[in-house]
Amino acid sequence: MNVGGPRLEGDVVEQAELSYRAGEFRQSREQALRGLETQPDSVQLLRLAGRSSVELDLDDGLTFLRKAVELAPNDAEAWRDLALALIGAGDTTEAAEALREVVRRRPSEIAARIDLAHLVYALGQSDEAIRLLLQVLEVETGNVAALRALVEMYRDGNDLPAALGAVVAKLDVAQLNLALGNFTVAAAEYAQLRTLDTEPQHLAYAYHGLIHVELQRSNWRRALDHAIDATRVDRDELTTQLLAFTAARLFGDSHRETLTQAEVEAVLTAEHLEHRRQHVEGWTSSQ
Repeated sequence: MNVGGPRLEGDVVEQAELSYRAGEFRQSREQALRGLETQPDSVQLLRLAGRSSVELDLDDGLTFLRKAVELAPNDAEAWRDLALALIGAGDTTEAAEALREVVRRRPSEIAARIDLAHLVYALGQSDEAIRLLLQVLEVETGNVAALRALVEMYRDGNDLPAALGAVVAKLDVAQLNLALGNFTVAAAEYAQLRTLDTEPQHLAYAYHGLIHVELQRSNWRRALDHAIDATRVDRDELTTQLLAFTAARLFGDSHRETLTQAEVEAVLTAEHLEHRRQHVEGWTSSQ
């Protein structure tokens, strides 16, 4: 207990941090500044003073944050604070440099690489942006944020084969796992396609893939749920047939004639190849 003596750095940091988290930015700043009077080289207090000042739109926020990274050049969180402040100030070039420091110190951190990719792409450095996203996908092949960004960058650069390859790779992974009986993985891949490829007709395909997975697992309740969701985005003939088929299997034979299970599986397998063609034609026409 520190009765009557100077306050320990940890006490001051804790108070300023609690105030910051509570949204009391002015109080947090004042507490951090009081602590810096006796502990001017405290990186934690400099970060808190800087972050609070940025929230209050004060000019000295960047000064505190720059000093923090000077004192602790290996502190990834300090570099992240500086990067965010620089983005807010409109200095994207220096913000990109700060994010590069985060990536250098935390090479396995996915979010920092994706953020840096978006930032350098906005600066016209498309090659570095694509390289960063490909690095993310080497670690997390199913990272939807990286995949979507990569596809958009390829399309913006008129690199249709690369853009098509990024999406078709996901299609093939889903289809391969379905064929191998890895239904949980296949379902996850089709679910990710719903966020990666959002054109209504393509979105319906992702739902059809989910239906195919549940058909293989004989999970008719879930198959019907996916069929209902599919009708909300694209009520084409196949979607309607799948809805009727799954409803009949779940609730029993109906008066309406439906496809057999073998016919449904054949149609869904053929749709996978057709979907490739639709991607090529749709993207070619959009260029």
